[in-house]
Amino acid sequence: MQFKHTIPNKFIKIVADMIEFANGGTQTSIILKNGEVFYGVLISNSKWIIAIRGYKKLPFKIGDIEEIYQIDDDKNPKKRGEWTYF
Repeated sequence: MQFKHTIPNKFIKIVADMIEFANGGTQTSIILKNGEVFYGVLISNSKWIIAIRGYKKLPFKIGDIEEIYQIDDDKNPKKRGEWTYF
């Protein structure tokens, strides 16, 4: 399956080492180069952003990603749904 929003290669290994909360699904947080932060970012198979909680489409350009990381809620999310998939 092909998805629209592939994360840059330099982040794939980083996400692959993160804790998945579902088979192939990793919830993350993202900081952009301008300092803006997005929480509840769902990444599939360590490669594709497929949803962000509260958004119907990707609200930034992939090239603007500065850092992908996990907070405690990303590792064991209280909400496990409520995404609109891109």
